[in-house]
Amino acid sequence: MIKEKLQKYSMAIRYLFFGVLTTLVGWVTYFSILLGGKMLLGLPSADTSSAKYIAVYTAAQIIQWIAAVCFAFFTNKKWVFTDADQDASTLRQLGVFAGGRVITFLVDYAVTLFGAIALSSLLPALNCVEIGGRELNINEICAKLAAAVIVVISNYFFSKIFVFKSKK
Repeated sequence: MIKEKLQKYSMAIRYLFFGVLTTLVGWVTYFSILLGGKMLLGLPSADTSSAKYIAVYTAAQIIQWIAAVCFAFFTNKKWVFTDADQDASTLRQLGVFAGGRVITFLVDYAVTLFGAIALSSLLPALNCVEIGGRELNINEICAKLAAAVIVVISNYFFSKIFVFKSKK
């Protein structure tokens, strides 16, 4: 019974596994650039809306997106959607995959930015929390986590329906 369930949901399980890895690749990239940029520009942890913050945030989001899309495409093609049409053009698949990811990039961008701003207004005590000798904005992290859940689910369905279609 367990073996049958694992077989039935194996694609979703593999997607979830590689989705978590993709999220980690993206987050390491994103937070490295965001925190590094904030330190470089001397921005306070509580800042989630200044022009300098928006510039650093945008750069972090774009570079994170590129890293995550590259990682996700190749892991999805090789290990997740194994029943996909192998005769399909990889270049075409990559184009459709990246196109779909542009849409979820915009969702991620908006949810994270506006979520961080909203949470910072509602929960100002979490704007500057010291963890391990470093000051972090927990509201930014919570907003990024919420965005990740929405993005991972959306990307799964988009990839399954439009990119890695099963051979008919």
